[in-house]
Amino acid sequence: MLINKDENIKTSSVYVASLILKEFKKQKDGRLSVFQLSTALKKQNIQQYRQMFFGLAFLYATGIIEFKEPYIYTLND
Repeated sequence: MLINKDENIKTSSVYVASLILKEFKKQKDGRLSVFQLSTALKKQNIQQYRQMFFGLAFLYATGIIEFKEPYIYTLND
């Protein structure tokens, strides 16, 4: 289940994934480091690493991002 009715929508993996994609749109080269991403998510009041992890896992499972050290890249525009 992507979104649970008892879960806060602002902490769901789908919402966090959308915030991550917005950060990728701001980058011209289509890559982000984990540190850049965590800083950007903190501005959106996403404080826990667990939320970021599930957002990244959702994007990776759907084939939108790929991990190549030390960056995270988008596969599809």
